[in-house]
Amino acid sequence: MRLQDAIARAMAGNPTLVAEQAQLQAIQARAQREALPTPYTVGGDLENVVGTGALSGLKSAETTLRIGRVLELGGKRQARESLGAAEIDQQQNQAESARIALASRTAERFIEVIADQHRLAFAQDRVKQAERTRREVATWVKAARNPESDLRAAEIAVTEAELEREHAEHELLSARMTLASSWGSLDPDFGEALGNFDALPAVEPFESLASKLPMTPEQRASLFEARTIEARRRVAEAAAKPDITVNLGVRRLDALDDQGLVLSVSMPLGNRKRSAYSVAEADAQLAALNARRDAQRYERHQELFERYQELGHARLEADSLRKSMIPKAEQAVAFTRRGFEAGNFSFLALTQAQRTLFELRERSTEALARYHTLLVEVERLTAVAQDATP
Repeated sequence: MRLQDAIARAMAGNPTLVAEQAQLQAIQARAQREALPTPYTVGGDLENVVGTGALSGLKSAETTLRIGRVLELGGKRQARESLGAAEIDQQQNQAESARIALASRTAERFIEVIADQHRLAFAQDRVKQAERTRREVATWVKAARNPESDLRAAEIAVTEAELEREHAEHELLSARMTLASSWGSLDPDFGEALGNFDALPAVEPFESLASKLPMTPEQRASLFEARTIEARRRVAEAAAKPDITVNLGVRRLDALDDQGLVLSVSMPLGNRKRSAYSVAEADAQLAALNARRDAQRYERHQELFERYQELGHARLEADSLRKSMIPKAEQAVAFTRRGFEAGNFSFLALTQAQRTLFELRERSTEALARYHTLLVEVERLTAVAQDATP
């Protein structure tokens, strides 16, 4: 399985994206509901019944049937429509951020699987080398060229190598399980992870990467939130103008056997003061949001700079290990082994040369994994949103 396959599976099966899509549908439904006009109301009254004297029974009953509606003033419906559109845009940006975060997390987990596969291969090679050395030492001990203690040390080295291999095996299994969870699977139902682990892709100049920061979903989230707060502010401003409730009905007077129209109009009081408080709340929220946005911009720029510097160091370390240090360590092992076989070097010297080589290989794997992981983090920080600008 390649990285593209892993990301595609995560995008198709991760529950987080399903949740974000469901949340978007909920917000869209709410926006449609809030954009509806005020409903009509139907009601009725029955008066002057079951009383005393002339009002006993139903002879003097007055029956009223009416239909009414709240007439919104001040552009309240349009303000709610704007708020609904802003909330939809905000959730769409949140869904885009979730997709980018999932792709980055899946890529990091895939890199860890690749690295653990390399670690397991090195551990298996270490076991082979340790067993080979033990057989050679056993031969020389039997020939009385080496002391018995060298054989015991060689056997300990084999056991240590086998323990390292076992550790590498369960680390790889854990990494595979973690990767499978990216697409909601409890079983690592894939084969070997394939990728050119040794290739180190080039990185854009820092200035080019930094220029993308204002266009990322994370940075744009505050802009969408500001639009939502501004829309709520317009709703609050519109609420300052009171609505009028109008009811029109027909009243029947049984005592006179006549009917007549009934018209009632009502209007609430105190709206302006409540609206002022809501507007003040929105203004304070906008001020706080702008301050947080400025702080976030500086933090993200600094974070990107740190990742960029770490990338350069990881690349330098990986190149130095692969091109210089590991080849020299391999030459040292070959040279020491020939000397050991000729009786010129001790078992301790051979063991030390082998240990140095394996440690450098492990360090190289760590440097390569760190480079690829940092590259994923840089791509996440500078990922440009795909939907329209706010």
